[in-house]
Amino acid sequence: MLKLPGRLSAARFLERFWQKEPLFMPAALPRIRPAITRNELAWLATLDDVESRLVFTQRSGERVRYRAETGPFDTAYLAALPARDWTLLVHDVEKHVPAMRKLFDHVPFVPDWRIDDLMVSFAAPGGGVGPHRDNYDVFLCQGIGLREWHVTTDDIADDPNASDDLALIGKFTGNTHGVAEGDVLYLPPGVAHWGTATRACMTYSIGMRAPQLSDLLIGLPDIGQHDPFYRDPDLLAVEAVPGYIAPEARKRALDLVGDDLDATDVAIALGCYATRTKDWITPEGADDDEALELVDTLVQRGELSVHGMACIAWDDHSVYVNGVQRPRSTEDADWLRSMCASRVLDGALIADAAARACVAWMLKMGAFDLPEN
Repeated sequence: MLKLPGRLSAARFLERFWQKEPLFMPAALPRIRPAITRNELAWLATLDDVESRLVFTQRSGERVRYRAETGPFDTAYLAALPARDWTLLVHDVEKHVPAMRKLFDHVPFVPDWRIDDLMVSFAAPGGGVGPHRDNYDVFLCQGIGLREWHVTTDDIADDPNASDDLALIGKFTGNTHGVAEGDVLYLPPGVAHWGTATRACMTYSIGMRAPQLSDLLIGLPDIGQHDPFYRDPDLLAVEAVPGYIAPEARKRALDLVGDDLDATDVAIALGCYATRTKDWITPEGADDDEALELVDTLVQRGELSVHGMACIAWDDHSVYVNGVQRPRSTEDADWLRSMCASRVLDGALIADAAARACVAWMLKMGAFDLPEN
């Protein structure tokens, strides 16, 4: 877990800072392991199924503008980048390199359904993406190199002249943090921040997901411009059970949409949102015969590894895989918890017909690695 400052406990962090105030945590991760190299990150950015961006910082006297390009990128193009003033960002790194998912273990007090992805960026000196806000919580974990962050909770006006490609805000000073390897900066949603590499550096961003009102009202009339995000400033550490969407989370979702809607429908919409995958990285599922054969093998002597790109969650009534819901048996909690904690399903835990049927369905939804033919 992160080494929180002073005597700050996980419970106190949630009470004092989560969705409330930013927190700079020096040496919270003295060694980031596993890590990724600049060359490995560049290789990911050349792949068709990897979401990547390059952001260039363009300086002209006192004026600074930012220009973005989207990947995939040609290897020769990346090799020819200038010595400074650019940043390469790669999203969903843990889905393409499953070992990187271990970094999520550093925030065990956050329910894993709230974690969206691990974005990794490499910035040449002077590189950054400009002053901006995000609509989600993020833990910015500094790898190699040095970066200077400016952070403020003040309301900073948008600056449409700063970029044609990015939604940026005006320059500000705020609180300044010189961030070195192992330092972590937590930012709640909406907090203005602005990072610039002072020495070539790598940053590992553990970003959260939170549904908007419209995400929970699928199929209902357009709600217009008022589309607030799910919030959980009252989050408790006891909610962080592997894969579990706690009753408190379902209650917050219901409060967001209004008590006049059916609570079960809202809970299902939340679970489907929490496990929704991007189209280009949704795993392929097994067919009916293959699923039944794999379940038989699993029960007899085997185990199944959760697919690196699969998103799985469960609540008191349902299991969710890659944005699809299925009712579950009350006896399924133990193996679901174990599977979500380790990303491996032990066949010894699948004891009854209901569990086997659930696993067969999960196989068809793309939850697990399939054997190569």
